[in-house]
Amino acid sequence: MLERDGSSQDVQFSDALERYLGELLHERIDVRPFEAARSLPSFIGHTYALYEAYILGRRCIIVARIEGAGTPADIAKHIDIVRNATNALAVFATMTISAHNRSRLIGQHVPFIIPGNQLYMPDLAIDLREHFRAPRRRQADGLSPAAQAVLFHHILHPGRSGSTPSLLAERLHYSAMSIGRAFDDLVSTGLAETARHGKERHIRFKAERRRLLEDATPLLRSPVRSLKFVRGNDFGAFLKLAGETALSHLTELARPRIDTFAVAASGWKAISQTVGLIEVDRDEADCIIETWSYDPAGLSDGQTVDALSLYAQFRSHRDERVAMAADQLLESLPW
Repeated sequence: MLERDGSSQDVQFSDALERYLGELLHERIDVRPFEAARSLPSFIGHTYALYEAYILGRRCIIVARIEGAGTPADIAKHIDIVRNATNALAVFATMTISAHNRSRLIGQHVPFIIPGNQLYMPDLAIDLREHFRAPRRRQADGLSPAAQAVLFHHILHPGRSGSTPSLLAERLHYSAMSIGRAFDDLVSTGLAETARHGKERHIRFKAERRRLLEDATPLLRSPVRSLKFVRGNDFGAFLKLAGETALSHLTELARPRIDTFAVAASGWKAISQTVGLIEVDRDEADCIIETWSYDPAGLSDGQTVDALSLYAQFRSHRDERVAMAADQLLESLPW
């Protein structure tokens, strides 16, 4: 509330909110006093400290109870008042709350932030608790898709600055939160370390690029989730050449009978509807579509998908010619 904006207690609380949200969501969150507090009923301003922030692109009014306690029923009513008056997502915040009252807030779907403990925002599909944020153990079958994309981006584009979740999220078409989890994955493998400079988390890989790829090779996974045999050919401008078609463009491997293209698995439905692709039997197909676990467009500026993703896909191929072509990809990279 405006009467208390300058108090050291309010400043400390807003700083705690910024640190907690930044660490949890892996992007910079600015928490500022809500300048339009006088537009709300006066008792709201007397009861709560009010802040404004954008969380995952959503305007939020943070209704903070720094001292004292209120009943979950009253808090729910007050959150509704703020939400209706501001047309923003209203979020309750406090430093401490009993487990019983926290459960009652969740039962009433009241968004809340408890710095250092829990972030509950059902409208943004977020329920993150302190114990969830411990570094996760690497999956036994290799890197996560986002971690592999971050690794490949570093190796393929050394001249492009980009070591924070926010920068890499924009380039690789992920959320900053997903890139932050990818950082955790890469740290857990020993391939990288992270440090915080100001409010931004930065990643630093521990080896030069060629050695880094050698260390990471046992952890690499094919990006391909599924194959779609389709009829239609009016999509060359939308998708990148992939599979053995891309491999034949980048090496001496013979070009296959029909072309293969790649699309992020999350984008397959929209692309197929936009250009009218129809799934058919293999023998009737005009082309093959690979759906990928990450967006192939995020790593490649050219006509084909990137060389490292092709290497991850084909390095252990049962056809020796294809596996040898995959090895040739590495020799063609500008190390």
